[in-house]
Amino acid sequence: MTFIIDKLVEHVRAAASFNDQTQAAPAAVLWTDKECQWQSAMPMIKQQLPELIELGDYNPGQRIGPAVWIKCAIARKVADLPLDRTPIIYLPGIARKEMRAIELCPEHLQPLAELQYRGFWWATPNTGRDWTVSGFLANKTIGLELDVAKDAKTQAALQNVLSNLLSEDVASLQGRRLESDDLNRLVADDPLRDLLLWLDDPEIISGWEAIKRTIFEQYCLATFGLAAQAANRELFAQLMCEQQGEWAALWIRFKDIASRLPGLLELLTSIRPNGLALEPSAYLTINQDDELTLQQALATLAGDDDEKVRTNLTALYQSHKGRAQWLWAELDLSPYLSMLVALNDVAQYTLSDFSGPDVETMAAAYQRQHWQADAAALRAMAAAGDDAQRKLIADVLAVIYTPWLTRVAENFQRLVQDFGYPGAPSDEVKEATGRYTVGGQLLFFVDGLRFDVAQELLARLEVKTRVKLSTHWSALPSLTSTAKAALTPVQAQLTGPLDSDSFEPVIRDTDQDFSSHHFKRLLAEGDWQFLEGVETGDPTGQAWVQTGDLDHAGHDEQLRLPSRISDILDEVEARIHGLLDAGWQNIRIVTDHGWLWVPDTMPKAELPKDAVAKRFLRCGILKSNVATDRLTQPWFWNPQVRVALAPGISAFTAGKYYDHGGLTLQECLTPVLNIQPKDQTPNTD
Repeated sequence: MTFIIDKLVEHVRAAASFNDQTQAAPAAVLWTDKECQWQSAMPMIKQQLPELIELGDYNPGQRIGPAVWIKCAIARKVADLPLDRTPIIYLPGIARKEMRAIELCPEHLQPLAELQYRGFWWATPNTGRDWTVSGFLANKTIGLELDVAKDAKTQAALQNVLSNLLSEDVASLQGRRLESDDLNRLVADDPLRDLLLWLDDPEIISGWEAIKRTIFEQYCLATFGLAAQAANRELFAQLMCEQQGEWAALWIRFKDIASRLPGLLELLTSIRPNGLALEPSAYLTINQDDELTLQQALATLAGDDDEKVRTNLTALYQSHKGRAQWLWAELDLSPYLSMLVALNDVAQYTLSDFSGPDVETMAAAYQRQHWQADAAALRAMAAAGDDAQRKLIADVLAVIYTPWLTRVAENFQRLVQDFGYPGAPSDEVKEATGRYTVGGQLLFFVDGLRFDVAQELLARLEVKTRVKLSTHWSALPSLTSTAKAALTPVQAQLTGPLDSDSFEPVIRDTDQDFSSHHFKRLLAEGDWQFLEGVETGDPTGQAWVQTGDLDHAGHDEQLRLPSRISDILDEVEARIHGLLDAGWQNIRIVTDHGWLWVPDTMPKAELPKDAVAKRFLRCGILKSNVATDRLTQPWFWNPQVRVALAPGISAFTAGKYYDHGGLTLQECLTPVLNIQPKDQTPNTD
């Protein structure tokens, strides 16, 4: 079920999207609303957008304040805004043009005027005007496409019922014309929802019209035998959980909109069953008790050996798995259960190592099933909400996942030593990486899109598009400087200098580095468009797009990377759908390399400084006069340059949870996703 508020939150947050290759992160998103159309629903909207603050008279409890207070809030000095979200500033009664000329800007707005240069606007894309409520509801690109009458009576009704309307399921409103009578029914036609909204916030009734309050109070007495008084809230909640008679319908309605009722959820944290014959899944307190028990059990696992940890995980999973079907798991109120489910998956997928008679056979086995061990490890860590939970998960993964990861890496490296690396530099490989369809082809580069993460992206895209997943081998070493260049349409014009100290290719027959400037120039000379920001270009031509920097997040976040992956994929998915909507018929997602992520830091390997010209975390440029029995491979751009590679999952610097540049399946076997609109004839390329 998708609610209108979900679409609003998604669209407002999307206004903060930016291309980190060409843009700085916005300081804020500015939401102007000259006619104050959205203001009546701001309390509800703020519940879903904790990063939203409002210009007005000082009221910090409601996240409202004057311009100076807002400047302090976005500097994270007041208001306690989320650190991982771009602040959104709602400006009721203000038009965008009022902030354009600082010298003419009203005095009370002047402290905010400079944000138009450091921030982004939430405004209509073609005109830059304020989003009206009716315009938002009817706009095709947002995905609502509701048919809202334009008459004054309907427009006035929109303002009166906006909070109710935002809580409506989109599908229930599509396909019919919405007029004032339809909108007004939203106020009185769902008494169960009104009761739940009152249980969530008893003060809401003060904003209702007298007639609605009277109808509501009569309904509570006639249907449930209880007066709608604040003193009765706990009894209402208790009887709702018991689900007897008329109360069963209230519970069912509650399940539909529970995520929108934080106040009622807080109330349920103190409601316990009165008898033994009741349904335990209806009680948040029982779920909380089980979560605490599970937390304590998981905390004891780290000190056990591999076999015992696996046995205990299985037993815990059997004991708790039923809770996965409870409402509380759907509401993300069962984090330890989510961790347990993922940890149990890790335990199952790492029961045995895998290898093969050759490199390609081992890679095929990884693509078929073993990638799921990596995916489950990331899911387990992503379920952690704080560093204490991350430590707990890391300690368990260190027992069941890290040793498996090490053995698999060593198996792969032995096969490469015996049979060679499939992506070694050759004219054949370079030709394959550089062969792209002429006309209507868009290359979409995602930095660090590992194979298991690509599987998640595939599942998302399959809902609305036709997608085919394949793989290719990263150029060695698996660093962005080497491997990204090998994917570009201009790779034939590049070569590698013998005296490289950075693993970066240069433009053939010149001394010019392959910089962003020269990359764009060479693309233009080859009739390739370089699309930045939200540009969509000419879909009959060829284009290069880059969005979604997983690699940057990995280097910055390290152990916390799994918590960032979903947000980055949201950005990638939104950009893809925007390009398809603009008319692109063939989108190919490519990436330069994968990465290693370990829960307990990579072990340190030694690589003498006098043996290398330059050392990176997982590889180094070996000096030409140095003999070694270490694992080495030729550099993709110049085979005369040898690359020293860290053994297993080790690194040449201690303390890292994330890195790449080495020789493992996770770093080197990279995904390719070919995407087409669902209604298009499949491309057989």
